[in-house]
Amino acid sequence: MARMYPRELPRHVLENPKLSSEVRVYERIRDKLPRDYNCYYSRSWHEADRDGAEFDGEADFIVAHAEHGLLFLEVKGGRVSCREADGQWLSEDRDGFKFRIKNPISQARSSKHHFLKRLKASRALKGRFIRARHGAILPGSVRPQRALAADAPLEIIAFGNDMESLDRWIVRRMTEGDDHGESALGLDGLRALEELLASHFELRAHIGLSLADDARTIERLTSEQAWILDSLADNKEMAISGGAGSGKTVLAVEKATRSAADGRRTLLTCYNAPLAAHLRTVCQGNEGLVVASFHSLCRGLAQKAGIELPSDGDQSVFDHLLPEALVDAVSNIPDLGFDTVIIDEGQDFRDSWLHALRLTINEPDTGEFYVFYDDNQRLFSPEKGFMDALPASSIALTRNLRNTRRIHDLMTKWYQGRRSIPAGPEGEPVGSIVCRKGEMAPARLNERIAQLVRSGQVKPGQIAVLSGTGDALAALGERIAGNATCRADGVRPDHIVLDTVRRFKGLSRPCVFLIGIEGLTDPELIYVATSRANVLLELVGTADDIARLKQEVQPVGQ
Repeated sequence: MARMYPRELPRHVLENPKLSSEVRVYERIRDKLPRDYNCYYSRSWHEADRDGAEFDGEADFIVAHAEHGLLFLEVKGGRVSCREADGQWLSEDRDGFKFRIKNPISQARSSKHHFLKRLKASRALKGRFIRARHGAILPGSVRPQRALAADAPLEIIAFGNDMESLDRWIVRRMTEGDDHGESALGLDGLRALEELLASHFELRAHIGLSLADDARTIERLTSEQAWILDSLADNKEMAISGGAGSGKTVLAVEKATRSAADGRRTLLTCYNAPLAAHLRTVCQGNEGLVVASFHSLCRGLAQKAGIELPSDGDQSVFDHLLPEALVDAVSNIPDLGFDTVIIDEGQDFRDSWLHALRLTINEPDTGEFYVFYDDNQRLFSPEKGFMDALPASSIALTRNLRNTRRIHDLMTKWYQGRRSIPAGPEGEPVGSIVCRKGEMAPARLNERIAQLVRSGQVKPGQIAVLSGTGDALAALGERIAGNATCRADGVRPDHIVLDTVRRFKGLSRPCVFLIGIEGLTDPELIYVATSRANVLLELVGTADDIARLKQEVQPVGQ
């Protein structure tokens, strides 16, 4: 049994009646030729001459043997004839319909010359004069008494009479006649031929195109969330929960800008300073809207009210003294208070902080208090009674809009909150940049980002490199792949963000690379880390650490 390429014919070939003759030949060769013969079915080719003219062709069958060389065959079904007036070849089917066909001898000869040229150009066969023959198979026609044409003697054509012994005809065609100094194909020739005709490849996706397409889809999905606020217009207090990527921050910003546009003094606050910096940028130009991180708000209003505070201090200053100063400042100067208070990433707040923010609302009867929170994340606040301080009315956002489905599949492995439904595009697989040792991670990361940026697939401003350890950040320095970096609270449009996973909480970038992943051991922190990328997420580290984050191995202790 010969070695066939492909090993099995695809269904569209088997079910096409026009290819029935080729199927018969394929099966005869497969079943009758010895195993030291290789046979390639339906191999297309393309070439251009020195003048720029282009030519296309296809070899129905290429038979190869290490000793006997190559045989190029064309198959024409039906009853074949050649019109005397113009030399046009024709094929007539069982119903009497005639079709114009190409000269199979010319086709086989052209394929032979093309592939021989390609083989001789290869390093393995350079300069070798390989034994090669060509011919045709006409399984629907009876062998005539004389040659079909000067270039079509009977010995180079197999007819219906020869189908039962097609294997012997092929061997005879490849072995008869003088070799005229021709060389055997050899094992190296067989390998070169297989590389030419049957090599497999898988190209990297052009991330730039994926980024653009997926980003447009995510932007459209996220903007559609605004309708939720319309349905909540009559609710003065709301607790809105949702996993990473569910559009909480987008809704918080929309609620804040709408409130300010209505002439209400509005506060939009969060715990994380880098997130607050991002929100200020997004919300700039809205009169009457104050955007600040919680503790900077406390300190700022206290200063306006003339309340003295220590410049720094222990944890009790942040946990108690600053929130108390916030309440005192508004009590002393009511104009510092707000008509609407909106809290993003509310799961980071202590209950006492939420109560303090409630007390900054000037008119409880008309004031609005909205808390947006992730019911999975509790990275910063250790309190367990968080739910007691939330507004009684609540709504859950269950669709993930910000991440591709592939990223969502990974991040939800580390998610313990309410079920999240992916709505984004499929996206690229989560990438793995495997390093034999953790110390090699910065160099490998530089190589990957350099390749993406130099090829124009990704811009530096679309990238964030987030680390689970401070050592990995120090090892990267101030530039990555020749591009300047910035921290998460000082984002610049043409810089790569370089920061820790914790500081990037609440933020996102189209492309995120995680490094120092040996330091990511807490499930909630891994959830945050894996959910920061919109369309491209790649993990940099040892195979064991990558497998652990992808949960391709059972975590220790489980």
